[in-house]
Amino acid sequence: MRKILLVLFLLVCPLTVFAQEEPATSLEELILQQHFTQKELERTLTLLKEEETRTYGEIAQMDLDLQRQKLVMEATQRRAGEVARAYYMGERTNLLTLLLNAENFNQFLLMYDFYEILYERDMSRLETYHTERTKLTAMQTDKKNRLEQLQALRKKYELQLSEMLAIAAEKEKNVQKLDDPTVVESMMNHLILDWEKRGLPAFQTFFGMLAQVMVQVPELATPDRISSEGLLKHTLTINQTDFNNFLIEKDALFKQSHFSFEDNKLTVEGTYDQMELKLVGNYELVSPTHLKFHITELYFDGFALPPSTVEEMEKAYDLGFYPELISPNIQVQGITLMDEELKLQLQFNLPFGFGKK
Repeated sequence: MRKILLVLFLLVCPLTVFAQEEPATSLEELILQQHFTQKELERTLTLLKEEETRTYGEIAQMDLDLQRQKLVMEATQRRAGEVARAYYMGERTNLLTLLLNAENFNQFLLMYDFYEILYERDMSRLETYHTERTKLTAMQTDKKNRLEQLQALRKKYELQLSEMLAIAAEKEKNVQKLDDPTVVESMMNHLILDWEKRGLPAFQTFFGMLAQVMVQVPELATPDRISSEGLLKHTLTINQTDFNNFLIEKDALFKQSHFSFEDNKLTVEGTYDQMELKLVGNYELVSPTHLKFHITELYFDGFALPPSTVEEMEKAYDLGFYPELISPNIQVQGITLMDEELKLQLQFNLPFGFGKK
């Protein structure tokens, strides 16, 4: 796509442009990249605004729920207070005295049944009060967390808006440097239309299928790929050729892509629906049971996608690795992606903590 856009530009530009072909081409590429980034930031700003609106609505509903819960609390608090006063004033002690002073066994049983019913009702009121108070505290905590989330969203929105406006202003300055901006404006419109109609859906399809297949990667944990250091420590080695073949077997979508392991990075390059895709990322050992995949770079037809889009994809599609899918007792101690090999350092934890240091 990038080459097509540039060829289109060279074909329709006047010959006077060719005198400075290299600088002009670089400027066109820069403008296209800035326009692409600007429009993607605008799109993700819309998503942030929608999330902010939803959060406002959730907080408003929380306020209503809190008001109702406070009314419930007041009622249960009154009943709990009556119970507390009864015990404090010795009313329940007097009943216990009557129980002990029963004149015969039948009277004792009647008094005992009455006291037991009364006691159970008292305890029920106190438990209800405790439950409702705990619920109110949890609701207040949820509201506080949601308010903090709302503040974070607002801050994120403002920062991204500022970034978008700065890029748009810089782009306009560069457009003014052109002798004839109409051609590049047409190219910009075509680029965004192509991204919206084909690019973004293609990325969503690709990431969606990749997320499904990554859950099946533990199938590659075969005995011939595992080397052991004693009883509990093992290393799973998957070379990138086997990994690529595995993906192709799972879905033909991956026939036109290539996954490579180098410099502790996973790089994916390929084509989909006549578009060039590129992804670069790495794994973070979040816990012994979770390897999270972070996307660091994302490209569409050679154009870099902004961090907001990268974050959107990472949030929507889980490309992580979960060792318990190999075995419930397996934990990851480390990971390396070097020399076309993915190596997972694994530890097998025996039941009841045996073997743990």
